[in-house]
Amino acid sequence: MKPMRAKNILLYFVLFLLTIPLGLATRLYPDYFPDLIRIYGGDVLYATCLFFFLRFLFPVTELGKLGILSFLACIVIELQQLYKAGWIVHLRHTFPFGLILGYDFALSDCICYAIGCLLGISIAMLLERSWVVR
Repeated sequence: MKPMRAKNILLYFVLFLLTIPLGLATRLYPDYFPDLIRIYGGDVLYATCLFFFLRFLFPVTELGKLGILSFLACIVIELQQLYKAGWIVHLRHTFPFGLILGYDFALSDCICYAIGCLLGISIAMLLERSWVVR
């Protein structure tokens, strides 16, 4: 596998940065999205965003491994929502930590994370096989 050039690595950082406002928009402006996107889009984009960030940090790691790592990280974050100690519940109800840590466990989120990781892998495969990253 050829190492990626610096500009290609930065592309993943830009994708990471662009995914954040798109995911936030599904939460902050739900009236502008269809129900399916409004309900599940943020969770899908959460996993996709994490995938892009990991691709930026580890540019020579195989896409499949990064996808699995992203998915497992999302699952760990989802499972920690079952922990209900007062200090972490209080922390989760602040805006930034609420977005990162989530609020309540939902099995549907795990499915969304899998879809988001697959979306990230698909985008990365398309980019890395196209003229954009060559």
